[in-house]
Amino acid sequence: MHYLSVDEVKELCQTSTYSLKNFVSDQKTLFPYQLENLFDEAERGTIRNQDIQSFFRLNQNKKFTICKEVNQLGNLAEGFPIKIPKFPHFRTAEHLYQCLRLDISKGQEVFEKQLMIIDQTSGEGAKLMGDRKEEMRSFWHPEWLMNDWEMRDLPFNNYQEKHWKAKTEIINCMWFVLLHKLGSNRKEFARVLLKNGAVHQSPIVQVEKNNRNADLFWGAKVEQNATIRGVNMMGKLLGRLRDMYRMELLMKKPELEILKVKAPKSFTLIGAEVGFVDYN
Repeated sequence: MHYLSVDEVKELCQTSTYSLKNFVSDQKTLFPYQLENLFDEAERGTIRNQDIQSFFRLNQNKKFTICKEVNQLGNLAEGFPIKIPKFPHFRTAEHLYQCLRLDISKGQEVFEKQLMIIDQTSGEGAKLMGDRKEEMRSFWHPEWLMNDWEMRDLPFNNYQEKHWKAKTEIINCMWFVLLHKLGSNRKEFARVLLKNGAVHQSPIVQVEKNNRNADLFWGAKVEQNATIRGVNMMGKLLGRLRDMYRMELLMKKPELEILKVKAPKSFTLIGAEVGFVDYN
């Protein structure tokens, strides 16, 4: 299943810097999504580079089309329902991720909370519902509780081993979600992945809104010096998924190992454990 070890997570949890100048001069070097945030920063004048501002100004009329296409990479994107046998369909990857954060050992009420998330009509709605701390936090798995309480403002260099294990669990849960998104939408989502930097293994970057709440772990934000900076874990996982999938395609195996999905730990959805799924 290609789940990450603690040591691999430590390597990935490094702040990365990506050049917008390179992106403007050659768009095959970088594949950002949530691109509307870049357009917004260019309009505000946050990016102090004339060439970059000119690029976004010239593409303003195509903003909606460009953003819609690249945003298919994200967990909030619709059109890629996750269809795990014996379970309800999950409208987006975000729906599944938010459900998996909830710990069945916290009682039967967890099922009701999962159904509340599943009933949301958009990925954004599922995220907002799952992030409602007053309603949901007490039902989270211990790793997410630790991440929210102990680790929220803790620098990586102050992490203890328990913190790295918790972070690894969280990242592997997201990887599990991405495997199901690919497996459930092999043609459609694979096409999106391969269009975004597969040939040169270019970085994929989740661009966050440039505000105090910017999530610089899963994504990265625009800096004044014409760079995008953050851990960008989501972009790194998407790039990893793309490259592994492409490598298996090139090997021309009759079955792809990456489409054989087994959970990294016991996950329960609507009263039943999520079992092994072979999407070949």
